[in-house]
Amino acid sequence: MDAVPALAVVDARFCAGDEAALAVTKTLSMSGNDFTVTDAATGALLLRVDGVLFSLRRRCLLADAHRRPVLTVQESALVMNTRWKVYRGDSTSRRDLLFTVVKPSVIQLRWSTKVSVFLASNDAEQAPDFRITGSYHDGACSVSLGESDTLIARIDRRSTVVSALLGKNAYSVTVNAGIDYAFIVALAVVLDEMHYQ
Repeated sequence: MDAVPALAVVDARFCAGDEAALAVTKTLSMSGNDFTVTDAATGALLLRVDGVLFSLRRRCLLADAHRRPVLTVQESALVMNTRWKVYRGDSTSRRDLLFTVVKPSVIQLRWSTKVSVFLASNDAEQAPDFRITGSYHDGACSVSLGESDTLIARIDRRSTVVSALLGKNAYSVTVNAGIDYAFIVALAVVLDEMHYQ
């Protein structure tokens, strides 16, 4: 992947000095879809994502290995499955908004995934701060800076027919050195939610 300067969207503590290879595993639970994020090489728990049991909108909480809230990921109320907002900690307050993930259309062709990511400071949403492209259904998406071809991460879905039927998707996530892996994991969770609800 391309060399880019350090980029912390969530927090600098999630920016590894070297390229980070993560394993993201989804399981169904009473609270919805839960995810476990581990270091692919060591198996060490890095993050966990827990669905919220009682909520009017689909929502989940991303926490660190010690269960401290890092991010809240929530579907927007009026735009079904095309717009997700991500907030700092366990908040859903406008002042804690970090970024918004937007799928331009409810219907996308199976072989084409195009999703835009706008930082909270980008109110006009004229040009995305990040883009996710590729083919979610074929299992390969790339995250790039804005409209450029500068790649900062890859999200690859590994699934079998049985795992898909059981709702147990698994992802290999590769994040460039210096790039915030909590941010990239949040994008992987949103992609999963957009495609499996």
